[in-house]
Amino acid sequence: MPLDDAFELRLDAARRFWRVLKGRRSTPAYGALPRQSTARHVINLRALDGRRAGSSLREIAETLFTDSQIPSRDWRDHPLRHKARATMRRADRLVAGGYRDLLFYPGKAPR
Repeated sequence: MPLDDAFELRLDAARRFWRVLKGRRSTPAYGALPRQSTARHVINLRALDGRRAGSSLREIAETLFTDSQIPSRDWRDHPLRHKARATMRRADRLVAGGYRDLLFYPGKAPR
């Protein structure tokens, strides 16, 4: 195995593969994403799917973050508007190549 920046990931993958071959119970992968991060990425992708389907930012916010409709008079300053915009920015960063960083979590992807 090459001794590069991804050595720890390769070593862990080889160890888990060996355990499965020997009939032992597999362990969680090194650098597995925490539940909160996983949930946030799921929301990011759902928001991106909504935008690509032609939904407005308000519809996306209502679908993802609340059970009720947001009155139009409150939308301009509503906290969910800001949360939806931040979610869309994160989704755009993932699509622009940020998803590669997930492969090297908790470290950084080699540049």
